[in-house]
Amino acid sequence: MEVHHHSHKPKNWKEYITEFIMLFAAVTLGFFAENIREHSIITHRIEQNKIAVLKDLENDAATIDSILVTEQVAINTFDRVINALYLAKNKNINQEQLIDSIKAFPDIIATTFTLYVNNSSFKNMQSSGLLSYVEEEDLKNSLSYYYEVVFKRIESNNMFFDQAGKEFGVTLPIGVGSYIRKIRTDSTNYDLNKQSNYLDFMLSLSETKNLLQSEKFIYDIQKYYNQIFVYQMALKLAKEENGKLLKLLKSEHK
Repeated sequence: MEVHHHSHKPKNWKEYITEFIMLFAAVTLGFFAENIREHSIITHRIEQNKIAVLKDLENDAATIDSILVTEQVAINTFDRVINALYLAKNKNINQEQLIDSIKAFPDIIATTFTLYVNNSSFKNMQSSGLLSYVEEEDLKNSLSYYYEVVFKRIESNNMFFDQAGKEFGVTLPIGVGSYIRKIRTDSTNYDLNKQSNYLDFMLSLSETKNLLQSEKFIYDIQKYYNQIFVYQMALKLAKEENGKLLKLLKSEHK
């Protein structure tokens, strides 16, 4: 039985070069295609994070505006309280007139709140490395300044402001007690749990009257009053930087 051997014609050098070029082209195109795909994914993720940050900033803006209104109401209340204390201290009004003046205020004491900035979307951009891919330098710098500088300043002020509020609440617990009775929604049969009755009773106590006319109380209320202005300055800076960031992000999503 005969065995037939098939002979193959050897390739010439031109065929090898052609195959090499085709293989190189295929690898190169695959590399570029993967880069384009990866860039598209990163761009999409950056846009998603920008939208998330934009929503956080819009919420911050609404909260800052709300707190600034509350702070201004607090300042107005303190202005009236301090003026009444000043008149009593200088014998321009007597003790009963001082008590009547305080009863006439819309709130016995000012209500204040602190701002807590939601930085989760920014932290996500930062930890995932997406922040480094943001091409707009103004946006990148503004984001870093808002969350790394302004945000930390707010956090620091929150601590001091909350502490000042707690100390003042201990000095004059009537304010907290009045606020609790104002916001209670459950019904009660106890007369003292009605805000007006509570205020009348607490302001009739000798301890309260002595406190209101003491120099220490005037000093303590002035400290808290000053702290409101310090906190208000921090809020206004946050509002300014928040506005800049909102403008930058909204201009991209028109």
